[in-house]
Amino acid sequence: MIKDSRHIALNVLVSWHKANHTLDKSLKKHAEAISLLSKNDTRLCNALIFGVLRQRNSIDRIIRAFSITRLEKIDIKSLYLLRIALFQIVYMDRIPAFAAINTAVDIAKKLSGKKAAGFINAVLRNAANNFLKIPLPDIKADKSKFICVKYSLPLWLSKKWISAFGFKKTDLLCRQINTIPHITLRANTLKTNRQSLAARLSQTVKDLQLTSYATQGISFSNPGVPIQEFETFKLGFFQVQDEAAQVVTQLLAPKPFEKILDACAGLGGKTGHIAQLMENKGILVATDVESKKLESLQSDAKRLGIDIIRAKTINLLKTSIKDFEFYFDRVLLDAPCTGLGVLRRNPDTKWKRSKNDIARLAGKQKKMLNAAANLVKPGGILVFAVCSCEREENEEIIHKFLDKRKDFSIDKDFESGNYTGIMNREGFLKTYPAPNNMDGFFAARLKRKYKP
Repeated sequence: MIKDSRHIALNVLVSWHKANHTLDKSLKKHAEAISLLSKNDTRLCNALIFGVLRQRNSIDRIIRAFSITRLEKIDIKSLYLLRIALFQIVYMDRIPAFAAINTAVDIAKKLSGKKAAGFINAVLRNAANNFLKIPLPDIKADKSKFICVKYSLPLWLSKKWISAFGFKKTDLLCRQINTIPHITLRANTLKTNRQSLAARLSQTVKDLQLTSYATQGISFSNPGVPIQEFETFKLGFFQVQDEAAQVVTQLLAPKPFEKILDACAGLGGKTGHIAQLMENKGILVATDVESKKLESLQSDAKRLGIDIIRAKTINLLKTSIKDFEFYFDRVLLDAPCTGLGVLRRNPDTKWKRSKNDIARLAGKQKKMLNAAANLVKPGGILVFAVCSCEREENEEIIHKFLDKRKDFSIDKDFESGNYTGIMNREGFLKTYPAPNNMDGFFAARLKRKYKP
């Protein structure tokens, strides 16, 4: 079993590159190898993986400047070795350039032979001495290209965001996206409260803060051990969940003894929160197309002390009220989306998304929203949410839905709490990595009328 952090990082990145799946799945595939690393080497391994994906465009610009072989012609293993080494040289001040170069060359020799090792050695030594001489694109001549290179954003997305948000907001947004986010969790009020949990956590973490909008949220950095090893985690005192995702469930505002549907439950972050707000009383149906996710959801529910969840593997687009015993008081649809609002946590997403994905997923979201709406009782609440800041997946979905479904309207008449700065005039929840320092989310709370 490989026990070198750089070699494991290489394997994870190559595995991710070749497969049509998320970075999380590649990390799970190599979880055993990562688990054998020391704490410091585990941190380094993760820093290299996420760092390379955050800064890929900027790193590739350096490779292009100093490689005699076109980047597209470099074999994948050599390319990622170059990216890993250059990330260390350019972005990590604790690792000497010679150490990063020597390690990359040694790995190349073992994997690809002397020729590949010689090529990598030449590119890295030249780059290490001269990369600071490469100028950024002229901001006045091409703002999109400047953002693309400076913050390592795909050019199509750079153009789109500047058009949607303007240059200054895009610059701020991209700067924040490339930072390492704090860990945020939600206190499980079925077993504890936020103040007590915060007091216990303060002994082992740094920069602990209570979230402003999420009433049970706690954020922090630098945990001494993996979250799953916390005694408070094992006792079911919390779930890891970003503040924006917590606010979405607060917008749903579930109550005890209601019948509630989490229509795309996934691994159950919001499901657990719903059950918590229901005080574990009532009926909570959690559905998803992937049965393995629901198995994890049920396992986590036991840890949290939740027993009201009914998990059901089902495709929302193929359902009707006949698949359930009743209409629901509240339905949450956390719809499949591009995930462009969570690039801080999932930097791999920006390299596997395209402009076409936005239109494709928006089309699916419209159908899913209509299907979910059919399951809401008259007078009931429907919350639509996506972890994307793209208008095509946000306001446009709701406006088109309301144009067709006269039996629904935007519901602004509820106890919203203090959502100043994240709730707009239309009554839509909109959060961003900057300036809100949370994931990018959109949510709309809709109410079904008693008479259309």
